[in-house]
Amino acid sequence: MLPVLLDCWTRVQEALRVRAGEAVFTAWLADLRPVLLERGTVYLEASTRMVADRVRSLYRPLLQELFSAEIGTPVQLELQAREPNRLLELEVSPQHPVIDDSNRTAHLVLKSLATGRSLPSNAFFFHGPSGVGKTFLLRWWREQCTEKPMWFDLPGLLRAFQAVHQEKRVEELRTELSQDRPLVLDEIHRIAGKEKLQQFLITVLRARETLRSPTLLASRWHPKDIRDLDASLGTLFLAGFVANIERPGPLARLRYLRALEGAPSRNGRAEAVETLAQHCDGSFPELRLAWAKTRSATLPPKYLELIDPGRVFARLRDRVAEHFGLTAADLLGKGQGRAVSRARKVLAMLCLEQGLSGGEVGRFLDGRTRAAVSYMVRSLQQEMARSAELRQQVEGLL
Repeated sequence: MLPVLLDCWTRVQEALRVRAGEAVFTAWLADLRPVLLERGTVYLEASTRMVADRVRSLYRPLLQELFSAEIGTPVQLELQAREPNRLLELEVSPQHPVIDDSNRTAHLVLKSLATGRSLPSNAFFFHGPSGVGKTFLLRWWREQCTEKPMWFDLPGLLRAFQAVHQEKRVEELRTELSQDRPLVLDEIHRIAGKEKLQQFLITVLRARETLRSPTLLASRWHPKDIRDLDASLGTLFLAGFVANIERPGPLARLRYLRALEGAPSRNGRAEAVETLAQHCDGSFPELRLAWAKTRSATLPPKYLELIDPGRVFARLRDRVAEHFGLTAADLLGKGQGRAVSRARKVLAMLCLEQGLSGGEVGRFLDGRTRAAVSYMVRSLQQEMARSAELRQQVEGLL
């Protein structure tokens, strides 16, 4: 589609020069670049934001008319600034989510929460397919919060509930989750069919209705589509603000791929990146996989979530060492003292949450195997299920 669009643009330029005038064409229109054509919309890039705003306000109707005539069907036009000096800074990670029309509503809600703006509800339910960045958005919000939220994915909540239920300490967990602190429950769709946990969560959500702090739930499915869900719990899910997060749109895909590619997206591989953004309209993991295949054995060092895994590990290692009063050498050494062992487990879990693989974590942790890393994390999760104090300690590091 991109070659067709470029060929069409050549003819549109000739007509633009005549219709808009030579001076206007040279000043504002000559440097425009078509980058995508999708679902009846042509996406153009301008050299600067000022040019994009000017063309959008004065010449978009003319461009739409000429493109529609060339393509043979009515099309819409969207413009964005190229901002080449920022391409190397673009990042997509839990701290830098890509924002477009697919997730803008959820992002605005989370931004309002982070800045303390008053909202009509303190309960929020975000749903969308796997890989659209729900957890990324929530992690971004967590980084903006002055008060660190309690955070459970559904498997973690289930482990905690089973542990306290076996020890007859369910009320302790209920009290913990009902305190006036932000609460995030991720992967909540996995509560399907878990009747006892559903009944427990009903009491927690009802207790939180009167709190100042928000409750945020993330699910692959809309509440009405979660199977074997208690009707009362479904009503509580729907009682607050419900927002859908969709697969990334064309400009979000282009920005994400450019960030993955780095500097070559401005020169030698610009056309390849734009073509991939045109043809691959899946989730972020699907985009990353498709992009990796185009790079073969020449993946840049920022491949893993756009950041160098070694730098990620070093940053988390230093944070964990400072938090537990240890040195980096202690964490990477052979010592098996209780404090060192627990800190090492926390480091492994944080690394996995930030996108590193078990094999990479093992290599950085003095050559431990992937199985050893997996065991460390499982062991920590079991400890966290039984200890609210440990959960709060780990939450302070997230």
